[in-house]
Amino acid sequence: MLLKKIVIAEDDDAIAHMVNMALGDAGFLCLRARDGDEALKLVKAHDPDLLVLDVMMPRVDGLEVARRLKADVMWSRTPILMLTALAGIDDQVQGLEAGADAYMSKPFDLREMSARVKALVRSARRERNRNPTTNLPGSNAIDEEIEGALKSGKPTAVVHIDILNFDAYADAIGIVMSEDTVKNLGAWLLEAARAASGGGAFVGHIGGSDFIAVLAPEHVNPFLANSEAAFDAKRATLPGDASSLHLVAAITHTDGLTLNTGADELGRRLGKAMKVAKAGGKTGHVVWTPS
Repeated sequence: MLLKKIVIAEDDDAIAHMVNMALGDAGFLCLRARDGDEALKLVKAHDPDLLVLDVMMPRVDGLEVARRLKADVMWSRTPILMLTALAGIDDQVQGLEAGADAYMSKPFDLREMSARVKALVRSARRERNRNPTTNLPGSNAIDEEIEGALKSGKPTAVVHIDILNFDAYADAIGIVMSEDTVKNLGAWLLEAARAASGGGAFVGHIGGSDFIAVLAPEHVNPFLANSEAAFDAKRATLPGDASSLHLVAAITHTDGLTLNTGADELGRRLGKAMKVAKAGGKTGHVVWTPS
């Protein structure tokens, strides 16, 4: 996973160094800006996970930096933690209205700052990593979930779900209605995963009709049974002629895989198993086994 980046826009060297040390120790890559103009350039060059922004800076002040970023369609998603020595309510309101997502007054506790930074980055990444069709976690979030499973060392199953014959079906009914079908499937899979796991499973949407579920091995069979039953029961509610559509799934496990190479190996295993599953030409699933 790529290191999380933070731009620290602070003209006071002592404060900037203190913040840099605290956030660097927390695992962030910190980039320093000494004025508002440099802060804008760094944000646009590096697309950071967060901007820590002082209000009173040379050239362009923090309020104007926040306004410019939030007015830009690309950079408006960058969360901003605003720092200032101006502790009045009116000053805080002004900062929040300019576009700050959170506000801290100087002097501040470094532990509180670190906690706020982590919360802002976590929230922002969660929203960035959602698939717009289903609102489920997207590809980057899936990678992070699998990486977390490999890092934990706990036995974990990864399931790739797809719809057989979906491309021809989508061509026949058009983009809008095919996206409705995908959206419905995402909801059904999430419901099936929750029922099978008691709420602890992860379901993400790669794109198209491809989904990934990450769950405990003992929850795989109930999840697949619930998913297939829901799809078969609700197929008639889908637009167009959905009679040729079937769910297929490829399954593999994290057993014996390491953090360094495990994600690539999981992808290889799932690809091989999905190819076999689709070749069957009907509803079903294939569990990857060593060849």
